[in-house]
Amino acid sequence: MVMLCSHVAALSDERGAELFGAMCADCHGPAGQGSDYHATPLAGDLPVAELARVIADTMPEDDPEACVGEDALAVARHAHAEFYSPLAQARLRPPRRELSRLTVRQYEQSLIDLFGDFHWRRPFGDQCGVKLQLHQRINVRQLEEKAEIDLQRLEFRLTELKELSESFRDPEAEGEAEFGNKRIDVYATANAGIWAPTTGRYEFFVRSPNSVELHINGSPVINAKVRSELPNSVELHINGSPVINAKVRSEGDTEVRGATRLVGGRVYPLRLNTSRINQADIELALGWRRPGGVDEVVPARFLSPGYFPQLHATQVAFPPDDRSVGYVRGASISPEWLDAVSRAALAAAREVVERLPQLLGKKADQEFTRDEASDFCHRFARIAFRSPVDQQQAERYVDRFFIEQETPATKAVEQSVLAVLTSPRFLYPGLTGPSDSENQDDYATASRLALALWDSMPDRRLRELAGEGKLSHPEAVRHQARRLLRDERTKTKLNKFFEHWLRLDHVGKLSRDPERFPDFDDRVAADMRASLDRLIEEVVWRGDGDLRQLFLTEDLYVNQRLAEFLAIDASIDQENHDRFVKAPVDTRKRSGVVSHPFMVTALAYYRDTSPIHRGVFLARNVLGRSLRPPPEAVAPLAPELAPELTTRERVSLQTSPGACQGCHVLINDLGFTLEEFDAVGRFREIDTGKPVDPSGGYVATDGRRVAFRGARELAEFLANEEDMHRSFVTQLFEHLTKQPMLAYGVDAREELLSKFRESGYNVRELLVEAATLAAMADQ
Repeated sequence: MVMLCSHVAALSDERGAELFGAMCADCHGPAGQGSDYHATPLAGDLPVAELARVIADTMPEDDPEACVGEDALAVARHAHAEFYSPLAQARLRPPRRELSRLTVRQYEQSLIDLFGDFHWRRPFGDQCGVKLQLHQRINVRQLEEKAEIDLQRLEFRLTELKELSESFRDPEAEGEAEFGNKRIDVYATANAGIWAPTTGRYEFFVRSPNSVELHINGSPVINAKVRSELPNSVELHINGSPVINAKVRSEGDTEVRGATRLVGGRVYPLRLNTSRINQADIELALGWRRPGGVDEVVPARFLSPGYFPQLHATQVAFPPDDRSVGYVRGASISPEWLDAVSRAALAAAREVVERLPQLLGKKADQEFTRDEASDFCHRFARIAFRSPVDQQQAERYVDRFFIEQETPATKAVEQSVLAVLTSPRFLYPGLTGPSDSENQDDYATASRLALALWDSMPDRRLRELAGEGKLSHPEAVRHQARRLLRDERTKTKLNKFFEHWLRLDHVGKLSRDPERFPDFDDRVAADMRASLDRLIEEVVWRGDGDLRQLFLTEDLYVNQRLAEFLAIDASIDQENHDRFVKAPVDTRKRSGVVSHPFMVTALAYYRDTSPIHRGVFLARNVLGRSLRPPPEAVAPLAPELAPELTTRERVSLQTSPGACQGCHVLINDLGFTLEEFDAVGRFREIDTGKPVDPSGGYVATDGRRVAFRGARELAEFLANEEDMHRSFVTQLFEHLTKQPMLAYGVDAREELLSKFRESGYNVRELLVEAATLAAMADQ
């Protein structure tokens, strides 16, 4: 029986090849590679049955009924096996790992860690919030005598940094008449670390009638000092340039602002000083506007008390990287990129010179020798090149700048650092080190591991292990991957992946028709995004890391404003109404990430829902299906033109032509399942006076047909669907490596998927295994 089936399949494939050659090859090429008539190659991921349906409905173009039934199925089998499927494509044109430059993110991360290797690195503490030391002091002036009396000291923590007033007095001292000239001062100071969750421009603001100084990363961002009681003067310097220079503040001007660019995943030193002259009250509110965010008090979870080292966060803007293949890669060199590299390297070299005593472990005003400066440059080159430096390279990048004794040591340092940071060995991490270096494979492994999990340089421990030849075994690399996993840099990189996977990096400002949704505004939109971030944080990092729980969780994180907007009951402390709490939701209506308010809102129009946007997101990003661009741009049918139709009916009508159905059968059946959520993420049961129909389905890549209805059934399907698991593994791996996954072998994806399954779909374990595979690729 088996032999008979194989024989029938062989005959079918032969028949399919004959039919394809007779009816399809002239337009599509004998191997589906395209022709002058139809240039696009035949490639995709439709299962054989669906491919046969498309062939029967649309091909050949001049006579669609010429190839139907068993003939269409035979052609589909032939095309799928020979050139159409992803595996067939990989067999015909095996993808390669290409030598790539550092991406913009990799450059920024590497540069900041290259500096960081020369000073201690303090981990972000468990304590949250800013601790201020509050002092009250009486200044007494009588004739030539001056005295200061500390009345009281108080230490308190601003957990949410909300606006507050703290007052205390010494009634007896205040009432004593013998002080002829008396002034009561109150002042507060805070030193802390502030964690930047993402890279970009951060705008800080302080609301206070007091004198205020705010320093971020060692630079004054806000400097509003009281020269006399009124007026006040304001100066703001960012990276040495004046950004705000307001000499006069009016009496009612209680807010000052300043901005700086921070590289994500790092903790920066923050210093806040404030004082009030001849007053006993301190009023203070510290806030920020994160990249793409809104004004808010700095949440306590981004702050930790104590002293943190200054970092080098480049302020140079780079041109965007190529994203055409679905992930960011350093595939091209442009004059704009070269110019940005040169400017960033020059700024870094100048900062090295400025901070050289501290980088050498000395005090800021302490002198250093020429030999110490040369030794610093040799070490700088070794770290930047990610491996030992041979004699020729040492002469080229360091020694030649120190030959002339007349050249100041600081000038030689600046030239050496500039040469290193613009060299191919730094900019192209895939370049191998000196051929005579021992353990060169281990250094390459360390470099790939750090790039995979941190987008950065190997740290000291990785370099030590590479030098000892201890990174040649997968278990040793896996152990180091787990160590790197505990670092905030890994968390930041994974968060960046979730932005890509959920298309959050494509979401601009969420605005909606104010007449239709009068209670939706920027603040609600920001709350929705914060709620989604908290959900990912809880499932991936605080929970067991099970990817399926992102779809199946029965909880939603809300503050008072969002709970009221979504009509969700939640126990919220009225004094901390902006704080997010976990609230259970009706899983018959909503479940997990795909029906999260931010997601269904972001995938909607200004006034109405968009099953097409939601369906494309589910098909392409979540399930990993390839979709061809539409043959022509078609504007959606406006609701006013068909007011009697529901959104589902309008979309079905507009996408009914055969040319549309090849993709829209997949898109619509997925997108319709989320029609119970309106354009601002609220649950609904009625659309234009009719009950919402959230029924849909999916045809898997193995040919299975699955039907489901509504968000909960959709979530349960996605959580357990192998197409979703395989897509997640592929996208995460390519996000880590910036390379096509099939370039690591046709079996690499299935092997990684198998380990993912064995771990209980633990995302953190997948990170470890993916990074280990990438690091050990050439060993």
